Amino acid sequence: MTKQNKLNVKDWLKIGILAATAIPFILVIFMKLGMHNSYLTMAVTGVAIVAAAYFLSWATESLQVVVSQAFALAILALVQVLPEYSFEVVLAWKQQIHFAIATMTGANRLLMGFGWPLIFFVAYIAARIKKQKFHEISLKRHQSVEVIFLLIPSLYSIVIILKQNINLFDSAVLIIVFVAYLILILRLPPEHNEEPIDGNSTSGKIVALKGLKKGVSISLLLLFGFVVVFFGADPFIESLKEVATKLGLDQFIFIQWFAPFLSEFPESLTAFIWASTIVLASMGLANLITSKINQWTLLIASIPIFYSISVGHTFAIPLDTVQIHELILTTAQTIYGAVCMFNMKFKLRHAILLLCLFLTQFFLPKTRIEIACIFTGLIFVELFLQRKEINVFKYFYRDVLKRNKS
Repeated sequence: MTKQNKLNVKDWLKIGILAATAIPFILVIFMKLGMHNSYLTMAVTGVAIVAAAYFLSWATESLQVVVSQAFALAILALVQVLPEYSFEVVLAWKQQIHFAIATMTGANRLLMGFGWPLIFFVAYIAARIKKQKFHEISLKRHQSVEVIFLLIPSLYSIVIILKQNINLFDSAVLIIVFVAYLILILRLPPEHNEEPIDGNSTSGKIVALKGLKKGVSISLLLLFGFVVVFFGADPFIESLKEVATKLGLDQFIFIQWFAPFLSEFPESLTAFIWASTIVLASMGLANLITSKINQWTLLIASIPIFYSISVGHTFAIPLDTVQIHELILTTAQTIYGAVCMFNMKFKLRHAILLLCLFLTQFFLPKTRIEIACIFTGLIFVELFLQRKEINVFKYFYRDVLKRNKS
């Protein structure tokens, strides 16, 4: 484990600035000062949600020193995407499925289409600066579990697309998939913790605190995060819609990209920091893969659950044409992302293609089906290129399933 230092002035300044976002948040949300101003509400709640996501991340990163790294990353990713879950819960509870699908698909495509490539490019640039060779991010053998459990819900999403609705049965299936994933990675032995938490990072220094100080610090970070997410999600979403209307923008497109960008910024930043070390690039990528698994299972599952609770009975939510097209594109992108790593490597071509196709659809939103078709073609191209080196299933059986049985 790396040497861990004490919190310095820079760390306390960072913590203080993030904690200070609570002041305007309390004034606007609890004391209702200026809450009628949608721009102010959006800014105050948005900044507070970013701060909350940082605090939640710091509070959970310490887990990897006591459990398997895969399980620690899964819990970290689960907590990191908590703001995104809150958006889905609010929208499903208000029966605004159109916007719930928007944020869900936007969050998923943003994470893979923008986050994954940036992990690669950050590591690549860092390697060039240090005059090191870097051509690909190689995942560890035990990380085959992430690739497999990214593929499983992606294939199941085809069922949702074909029946053109999402219901509580779908929620149950996706939750079972996620629980199975957690059970498997929880049973991975701690010796897989090859890249411990960075002792020079703020979270590493918080973990290094002794006794009561550490417990109180982590508890306060968690409390701040949960309070902001719980009370800030609804006003943030409502202010987003009002701002979009005032600016003459499409509410669907605005909510689809702006809300996920804020909620996922902190988790992506953590992964980028790991990628900049080059040696931790695989952990950074694994962090975002795990976040993607969270979103592609629990995030989707939350929609029919809270919608049904809201209406007071079980309900199969019908999906309109736009929502179906969103799911088709997101599913095609996700399957392609999983197939890219069938040989446990994420290469330059994968990063370039994911980023270019994401940006194309971002600026030309009506090209959803065309981009989905391109992703579908690329899936078969990738399978052909990797035909002699597909080893993810072998590693999954030997290093995960067989190890769990023994």
